[in-house]
Amino acid sequence: MPSHPHPPEPGHIFKAGEPPPAAVPLCVLATCLVCLTLLAWPSPARADWELTYLTEEYYPFNYTEHGVLKGVSVDILRQVWGELGEPEHPIHIMPWARAYDRALNVHNTVLFSMARIVRRENLFRWAGPIAVTRFVLVAKKSANIALSTLEDAEGYRIGTLRDDISDTLLKKYTERNKIEAVADMRHNIRKLIDNRLDMVAYEESSWRQIAIKNGLSPDDYETVFVLRETPVFYAFHRDTPSVVVRDFQEALDRVKATDRYQAILEAYLR
Repeated sequence: MPSHPHPPEPGHIFKAGEPPPAAVPLCVLATCLVCLTLLAWPSPARADWELTYLTEEYYPFNYTEHGVLKGVSVDILRQVWGELGEPEHPIHIMPWARAYDRALNVHNTVLFSMARIVRRENLFRWAGPIAVTRFVLVAKKSANIALSTLEDAEGYRIGTLRDDISDTLLKKYTERNKIEAVADMRHNIRKLIDNRLDMVAYEESSWRQIAIKNGLSPDDYETVFVLRETPVFYAFHRDTPSVVVRDFQEALDRVKATDRYQAILEAYLR
């Protein structure tokens, strides 16, 4: 019986008694349809996981200057978006305590820059590190404060940023010390200048930069105690799919392997 191993040419006229081409089995059509559907289906990173980015005013990692959000973590994040082929996303600025609560409880949120410590480890998914930081107690040199342990800080007035890592580390000393937690660190800096605080808890490199920004001489202040040296990360809500965090981490690793990363650190931290 004649057969047609190849599809007929367009315009082909079948002769009398010539069979048409064999029909494609329904099972083959169904399989093709499923495959096409899977290929067209967007991955979690592209569809259901549109991320909301949160940060605080914490100079020089993330801060606003002349209406523009910038800083170490912000500039690195924009480089990561470029690596991922994504457009820039809005970044929402709010007090740390409120941003932390949202990242903990609201799906699809990313908060930066967050110190990765044991008590937070299983509360978030992590991408980083962005940089390694030192959280310290800073005092005026003229105050001649010398601390060997935190027990030596008893009775001193210490300013912290509410729910920041420094505030967390000092919570158990609240009864011995006068811990003053605020939503905006600028309030405590003013109190330190006016001698209404003895020390402030802050990131060491950031303190030098913010002192200069506020017209102070960093040489008039000194680190009197190191609370913790720790890396800071981008913290994702714990239900964010691992593929989303993995892709972000891989893009961040590529950024950190470039000269651009070192240039960002030099511009803000040196």
